Order: sequence, then structure tokens, then C-alpha cells
Amino acid sequence: MSGGNIWSLDKDQSIKHVLLLLVEQLGQDAFSIEDRIETDRCAIYLRQPDEPDVRAYLYTLGQDEEHYGVHLEYPLLSEANPVYDAFENVSLPSLAEILAVHFGVAEILPLPVLH
Repeated sequence: MSGGNIWSLDKDQSIKHVLLLLVEQLGQDAFSIEDRIETDRCAIYLRQPDEPDVRAYLYTLGQDEEHYGVHLEYPLLSEANPVYDAFENVSLPSLAEILAVHFGVAEILPLPVLH
């Protein structure tokens, strides 16, 4: 995650936790936080660093435990008809795959094994 300390975010623990896991799997530079838009403590906007209009609204509110909701936003083709995809109650592996495709990440790294 370019430019920021996840622990310093004024966000719910569930969002901080999933951000840490996504950084491990997608890499430090896969996405950045969109801080121009205020969101609930259980939600956050992520964006592709090179294309700020390619965003993902990630949230845990109303999702099963350790599952996530995500709305993918694409560069505006028209102000009147924004284009997006929505996914509800996705697991971490599915979320990592969805975001990797959306942000153009070539490889999803495995999470470290804790012994």
C-alpha cells in the first residue's frame, strides 16, 4: 500500500486486518488509499496508484465474519452512467483475486505461514 501506515488509519480493526493481508498478497504498490472520500470506519476506498479513477470500495459492514464486500469502479465513461461491479460476502482468497484483476496485479503471493 503506497504511502501510509495501516495502523494509523481511523478505521475498524476488520479493515486494518484485511488491508494488512492484501498488502502481503498483492504487494506494497498494488493499491493506495483514496483519502479524498470520507467513509464509514468499516469501509475504505482503494485506488490503483497509476489510474486514480480505477477504485474499489471495500467494506466489512453487513458481511459474514472474515468476508468482505467490494464495489469495483472503473474510469468514468460517462458522468451520468458510472460503471461498477459489486460483490458481497467474498472470502479473502476471492477478494485478493478480484482486486488483483481490477488493479492489474500479475501475481498473488501466498500469506506467510505462522508456526
